Amino acid sequence: MLARLLRRATVVTIHGANFLPFAHKHRWLARCVLRRADVITCLDQDVYGLVGTIAPRSQVEVLPNPVTMDEGSPGARETEEIVLFAGEIGLRKGADVLCQAWKLVTEARPDARCFMVGPVSDFVVPDLDGLERRPPVDAVAMRVLLRSARVVALPSRAEGMPMVLTEAMGAGRPFVSTPVGGIPDLARQGGVLVPVDDHVGLAAALIDLLADPALAQSIGERGRRFCLETRSVEVIDAQLAELYAAASR
Repeated sequence: MLARLLRRATVVTIHGANFLPFAHKHRWLARCVLRRADVITCLDQDVYGLVGTIAPRSQVEVLPNPVTMDEGSPGARETEEIVLFAGEIGLRKGADVLCQAWKLVTEARPDARCFMVGPVSDFVVPDLDGLERRPPVDAVAMRVLLRSARVVALPSRAEGMPMVLTEAMGAGRPFVSTPVGGIPDLARQGGVLVPVDDHVGLAAALIDLLADPALAQSIGERGRRFCLETRSVEVIDAQLAELYAAASR
């Protein structure tokens, strides 16, 4: 509102997994704020559709998060049987579903390992064979973990556009996740989707990728090319520059 009074252009970025339920619960507040924006960017089509009805006069665009490409990462076929989960270790991210699935994975692939990396929220990680919980790490250490993994798992119940999946694709790693938020757009190029809360389906998809390094390599490299063409820092920077220029005219 202050920007409008000062005749300043306003670009709003909607980021996070909880915007949709918030906007439905507080529709007046969402409408009051967003209708004053010149440009609104969001991460997925569901948010795009809602925002279009809330702020019909604003320019609304789907703009993914950029990812730094890891061109030096080796192919997935050169890795050991490692699954990486990175992010908040809690129910929204499906940490409990992964732990249920992991019991099935180790029955089929007894040498497989899983690293769960991140802060613990509302879930206590059980003591399971081959599963190791680790604290949050910085970007450099995360790159090392991604290079060591054959596949990334994120069986979330709600998301916007999770960075760990685009980072996985930027490193040439396939992922197994769920059809929430903007994840389906990524999975068409570099991942496998399983239903929310389906630990059996999650286990089957992880077993397939762990047992077949060539398959993991193929999906991972397809995802890496997609990220380079559509989600690199250079590509998103150019799109942002166009949006800010349009807003300020």
